[in-house]
Amino acid sequence: MNMKSRSWVLVGCLWGLVMCSEAVAQEVDRAADKSYKYSDDKFDFTIVVSPPWKSARLQDYTVPGVARAAFAGVSGSSIVVFVQEPGKDFTPRFILDASVKGIEEGLGAATQTKEVREVAGKQAMWLVVHGKGTGSAIDGKNDVPTTQHWVAIPREKDVIVVLLTCPTLDFQAHAKSFEQSLKSLVVGGKQTATQRDSK
Repeated sequence: MNMKSRSWVLVGCLWGLVMCSEAVAQEVDRAADKSYKYSDDKFDFTIVVSPPWKSARLQDYTVPGVARAAFAGVSGSSIVVFVQEPGKDFTPRFILDASVKGIEEGLGAATQTKEVREVAGKQAMWLVVHGKGTGSAIDGKNDVPTTQHWVAIPREKDVIVVLLTCPTLDFQAHAKSFEQSLKSLVVGGKQTATQRDSK
């Protein structure tokens, strides 16, 4: 990994599926209210991210998948949207359970919230974790308490992931705008019956 990059590991299931980083050109539309709308024709989703977030360069972030959009905040905070392409239909519950196990055992982080809930009309992993890090990544080593909020929406052959990372002291301030962005998220494609029934 590039040490200058902010980086994360989506642990457990997704981490084991793909450990690569591919950046593509990010094109966002700026609205009158200074919000950013990112539309992804290839992976069939859109998201709107509002201030205080600003559009950021994809090459500044390393993710376990294909980076599609990035937004920067204060103190190294970020929202990054990326896609995993496992080629099969993992359920939100399987991804959640494997990720919780991996992050607790692999990084010594603590889980605050773990559940399967509906996001953008689909069943999704909803995971909030705290651990040692840099404020822009949980690494289990450094001394900055760091929080990550993972939302993973699996479809028939891929997974859309929206990730908030920030110093734990800033999490409450960022949680509202992050969840507002999730409300704007529109995800096309289909989930299998097993994915839709995941609890």
